[in-house]
Amino acid sequence: MVGGGIGGAATALALHRAGLDAVIYERTKELREVGAGIALWANATHILKQLDLLEDAIRVGCLTTNYQFNSQLGKELVNVPVAGFELPVVGIHRAELQQLLWKNLPQEKFVLGEKFERFERNENQVRAYFASGLSVEGDALIGADGLRSRVRAELWGDRPPTYRNYKTWRGLTDYVPSKYRPGYIQEFLGRGKGFGFMMLGKEKMYWYAAATAPKAQPDLEIGRKKELEMMYQDWFSSIPELIAATNEADILTTDLYDRPPTQPWSQQNITLLGDAAHPMLPTMGQGACTALEDAYIVAKCLKEESLPTTAFQHYESLRFPRTKAIVEQSLQAGRMGELKNPLAAGLRNTFIKVMGSAISNSFKSLHAYRA
Repeated sequence: MVGGGIGGAATALALHRAGLDAVIYERTKELREVGAGIALWANATHILKQLDLLEDAIRVGCLTTNYQFNSQLGKELVNVPVAGFELPVVGIHRAELQQLLWKNLPQEKFVLGEKFERFERNENQVRAYFASGLSVEGDALIGADGLRSRVRAELWGDRPPTYRNYKTWRGLTDYVPSKYRPGYIQEFLGRGKGFGFMMLGKEKMYWYAAATAPKAQPDLEIGRKKELEMMYQDWFSSIPELIAATNEADILTTDLYDRPPTQPWSQQNITLLGDAAHPMLPTMGQGACTALEDAYIVAKCLKEESLPTTAFQHYESLRFPRTKAIVEQSLQAGRMGELKNPLAAGLRNTFIKVMGSAISNSFKSLHAYRA
């Protein structure tokens, strides 16, 4: 397996629990991600339960009860209860989740500092070659190497992902605003901008911001923090408070990309999962969740089918319809946030408020899925 992020590590663990031998090759020399939180919805905590990791995740995370959408000044548009499933919703730091996955794998099952370059097939075997000169052979190869997957490029050509006209910032702080509602993910929608925050474990507050921007727009000379303070100075009071309380070094920024959903993901005994297969915008909060679903299902298919080629065909047929729908919903939600005209943004907010029950039902059906 190439790539040791959440999807890759979860796949290796699921395969290990199924009695199958998998080794991960990860390009970074150290596993760490700073300042990034995620919500594990019930469809994802179901996977953690199957992997016997749910109690650990709850211990290092924070239980989430509601997902609230607001205007930029804090007027509630819709409030979606998310605690009504048989499984909890958990806010967790990515690094904490990754550590839970890694520490349950035997150490010899992951190799750090190896950059994948290419593969060759020899009858029913596939050999992977790395920049260091290392080469390894196995019955199958899984590319879990992210948005710009090298495995994907080797299979289908190096086509770039699609930039979706958004720049995003992420921050982590110990500061908890006085107006924070415990258990809530709170999102605020403005004109071409948005902001959200949620509690993670260990009393950490995670926040994220997004704004329309040209591709690869550099930071302003005044720095990320000052730029954000200016951008959100007249928003709901908790937002400028959170930005002010965050160290400049703890603010990350990235451009947002996805890929239009296409098949195939698999070619004989090679397949893709997570962002390598179906990168999506973060607007539905399902990137890591669908990677966990992929991990569990591809391991199940490999256990049930004697041939990796057949297993990967089955895995893809199970996963493509769901992930295609979520990629498209995520893009649609992103486009709703692009509106800059005051009238258009106001109509959007009215639409969200009127459609509150339909939005709530849509969330429930999305999170009710059990891999």
